[in-house]
Amino acid sequence: MDPDAGAGAVAAPLTGTATGALEARTTAGARHRAPGPRPHDRLRTAWVTGVPAFAILLGAVARLRQWTGDRSLWLDEVLIADNIVHRGFAALASEPLLHSQAAPTLWLWLERLSVDVFGPDERALRLVPLLAGLATMVLTWRLAARVVPAVLVPVAVVLVALQPSLIYYSNEVKQYSSDVAVVLVVVLLAIAVPPRAADGRALRRLALCGVVAVWLSHAAVLALAGVSLVLVLRPLLARDVRQAARTGLLLSPWLLSLAASSVTVLRPLLHNEPLIDYWHGTFPTSAADLPAWFGRRWYDLASTPLRMTVPLLGLALLTFGLGRLSRFVGRRAALLWAGVPMALVAAGLSAYPFAGRLALWLVPIAAVTLAATLPHRLDRRRVGWLLAGSAALTFSLGPAVAEAVTLTGKVQTVEELHPVLERLAKAHQPGDLVFVEVAARSAYDYYAKQTGVHRDGVILFLPRPGAAPCDDRPALRAGRFATSRVWVVTSHLFVDTGRLGTREDLLARVRTVSREVQHLGEPGADAFLFDPVGGPEAPVQTVPRNPERCLTVVLSNP
Repeated sequence: MDPDAGAGAVAAPLTGTATGALEARTTAGARHRAPGPRPHDRLRTAWVTGVPAFAILLGAVARLRQWTGDRSLWLDEVLIADNIVHRGFAALASEPLLHSQAAPTLWLWLERLSVDVFGPDERALRLVPLLAGLATMVLTWRLAARVVPAVLVPVAVVLVALQPSLIYYSNEVKQYSSDVAVVLVVVLLAIAVPPRAADGRALRRLALCGVVAVWLSHAAVLALAGVSLVLVLRPLLARDVRQAARTGLLLSPWLLSLAASSVTVLRPLLHNEPLIDYWHGTFPTSAADLPAWFGRRWYDLASTPLRMTVPLLGLALLTFGLGRLSRFVGRRAALLWAGVPMALVAAGLSAYPFAGRLALWLVPIAAVTLAATLPHRLDRRRVGWLLAGSAALTFSLGPAVAEAVTLTGKVQTVEELHPVLERLAKAHQPGDLVFVEVAARSAYDYYAKQTGVHRDGVILFLPRPGAAPCDDRPALRAGRFATSRVWVVTSHLFVDTGRLGTREDLLARVRTVSREVQHLGEPGADAFLFDPVGGPEAPVQTVPRNPERCLTVVLSNP
């Protein structure tokens, strides 16, 4: 029962005596005067309706600002965009994606449709994530209105509308923004199922949504599995085996759809070794590691994607909020969080990395739960609770909200390689060579066709041969660094610098045979022009910054 249900209840009318007559006359007079709303009522309406609307407006401005900023695709986006732009609908559904990428088929088709309609530019590729990000705010408003008292709804909406992770991924050519919206739809439809689901219409709607959702979002599979389990267990706990069987039968279509999609979409993911290696650190190492892994997983989730300043405080708030949420909506609170245990089980089995951006769909669920930590009625006994709860939420999430507000006017950048190559195309002279640092190769090749700049080779680090110190001059001479003007282009910087070297290390070694004469720089991307200008060679660097690796130049057309 909604705890606010009795807040506005009218007391039984007084009867008999002069007191009853006096109240009757007063009530009749009030009808004739028809007074306007009291200041308290106007304030409550502004809070309950105006604040969510304003937060969504502000969140929409931030998301649209990022989208209209038209930033360059960075490496992760380029790897999936290369598949979308250069493949047809049939190939996207039937062939493994290049570059060890993974994405749901229907999401790929929506992306391809956007490219066909609007062209293969950054905004067209980011249109689907943008629409999903805008829908997420509205869906959160609706979900919060279903599970928490009206006065707490604005808190949940603000935490979602002004959440930096959600804003960023609304402008990323990845499926994570769609994951959030699809999971919210699944949860809303599950909550709409009545306790006994006598007519079955709500269950059929959920099943129909599931049939489509498993092709649109990998995270939807976890949410559907969780809510289906809860909906089947609910009548079982009431010892209504017939209703439990009927519920399972009505929900079965989405499982059939999942079985079909697993052949073409999900099964290849389980054998995608590069992806498994990349997320290896998010899985438990052994059965004995499970308890510690569980604690690490929640601590990391509080940091990313929830963006909590003090993760332990944030987790304590979530625990308290979940208890309060159970009081507000009873067993329906289990439907809200049903996908999370499924995600943890899948992660424990090393089948789904419930971490970082792959846990982005948890953000609105956590926001609604955090809203429940505050009191829904205000009196003297609850003032301290309101102040302490508000302070804890502000301390945990205030910096993230403040950062999100700045995004209404500032565009987030990652690797602005596109404008660097446009500038390079203008500065390039006949005879100039262009070498790309290996980590920038994929993004460079993607944009080379648009800018007309072609690369002559790749420059990278390889293991040092034997125990001898590196002498990079032969490789640099092979790349004509000592005799020609050469551009070196860098963008994506790998963390594993022990294997790939650093940009500073690369530049220092090139300076041993040539001189840096020009720099074209944008956030996260650079082009350096080296010209030997006919002068004597500089002495070889005797102590490289990365002595375990030697510089190597691979010519595109040797």
